[in-house]
Amino acid sequence: LVSNSRPEMPKLQFLYFIAHQMMRLRLRCGGRGWARKPFVRYSSTRYTMEDFRFQLAKPDHVTVSRRRAKKWYMLQDSDLDNLKSVEAPNPYGDEHDVYELYWLSDVVSLAKAKHSEENIINNYKSILSTASEKATTKEDAKRVIYGMSGTDRWYRNPSSGTPEGKKSVEQGLKSNLTIFCGKLLVSKYTGSFALFADAMHSLADVCNYMYRYYSLSRSTQQADQKHPYGYAPLRHICADRSFVCLVLIGGAVPVSVGVYELGQLASLCILPPHEPTLALAAGAVLVFSIVMEALAMRTASQEMEEREKTGKKQEIMSSATYLEAKAGVYGSIVGLFGVLVTASTGSPVVEIACSAVMGAVVGGVGCHLLSVSGTALLGATLPVERVTTVIEILQRDEVVVEIYDVKTQIIGSDTVRFKAEVHYNAEAITKKRRSLHCIPSAEATNLFKEIEGLQSVASSEDWLMKNDAEFLIAFAGEARRLQELVRKELSEYSNVYVDLSVW
Repeated sequence: LVSNSRPEMPKLQFLYFIAHQMMRLRLRCGGRGWARKPFVRYSSTRYTMEDFRFQLAKPDHVTVSRRRAKKWYMLQDSDLDNLKSVEAPNPYGDEHDVYELYWLSDVVSLAKAKHSEENIINNYKSILSTASEKATTKEDAKRVIYGMSGTDRWYRNPSSGTPEGKKSVEQGLKSNLTIFCGKLLVSKYTGSFALFADAMHSLADVCNYMYRYYSLSRSTQQADQKHPYGYAPLRHICADRSFVCLVLIGGAVPVSVGVYELGQLASLCILPPHEPTLALAAGAVLVFSIVMEALAMRTASQEMEEREKTGKKQEIMSSATYLEAKAGVYGSIVGLFGVLVTASTGSPVVEIACSAVMGAVVGGVGCHLLSVSGTALLGATLPVERVTTVIEILQRDEVVVEIYDVKTQIIGSDTVRFKAEVHYNAEAITKKRRSLHCIPSAEATNLFKEIEGLQSVASSEDWLMKNDAEFLIAFAGEARRLQELVRKELSEYSNVYVDLSVW
């Protein structure tokens, strides 16, 4: 820093050098020396009795929560409202709430003004003696472990939103329940192989939709102690299992039956006659099936369009329902073609072949969905272009020197993790905190006067400690700001977990 008079520059550097050397000397002395204050030793999450006495005599430059200030130092909310507070984000993740922290030195001064030091010490003794060391430690741990505090925090509130994909699953279930029984009865009565293949597809869909509907309700549960990251992965787990059912029942069974029947017909010299009237009845059921599947496809398409408008990635349930319903429409059209050809020629060969094709279409869609869900469960990385964009955004920031070891992972269709090692620019953070954007300036002059006013070793130590404590708060704020930059860039994902480790 430079003031208007150049000869003062060496004096400022000398004072800052002396403060640093004093701090290094204290570290070498194990925390003892001129200040007669040891390092704070911790017993689990609490001070020992000796440490607490030292904190009362000479508090560290740290911030404490309102809860601790009230419990340890016998203060009330009305007392703390008059103190200068430092706002920090809620550590439990509620972005609309903040934590109020107070400088320990202010809390201790106020406590001493209201109570005698002996009463404060006796109060802390009673806190330590309320339970054994192990039991108290366990309770302190429960208070900060997600889902065990018993407090009615934001994450315990019930969800008010409709599960994404629920409407399309409901419509698919209604459509297939309506037509499955009719398909099965008419196929048995008419002997239509195309209708049998379509009935197997509907049976697979009924099983799938019932299972997905149940899993959707579970996947919207709020995070708790056993599952602190929520139940959203259930959507992909249950979808993956249901696709196996689709491949086996809706695909493998009709194809196997069709191939077997074609083999049986090939061994006959004369093909059995086929009743045209019964074939027309089967055709009418297939037409009705096309209408119902198209309705389910339209509902799923609307859900997908709503997500696209909000810029979010497509959701597995809606996408699966759309593809399955589309396969049902195309399969029914192929089956209808086979039924009509059979009705006009009287030969069942074309219809049997079409039933095998219908099963192959459904099985192919099921295999494709299995591949998609498997990739989602495995967790692929973000595209290189997106990762490069995020890195460039971070590296352009003034508080970042360099980015290292970037790892990303897409979990499902709406969650992504971004991890990187960040080399922070301490000087840039200090300039922002102190508003030292140019030198000389009014802020630089005030800082020089502040340091010049240090008249003793103890005051130099206090200044250095408080400066470092304020820097740590500013550093945490900059780290959170960078995390928000990453979340904003990856806003198409509903959940973005960012881990910017200090390198």
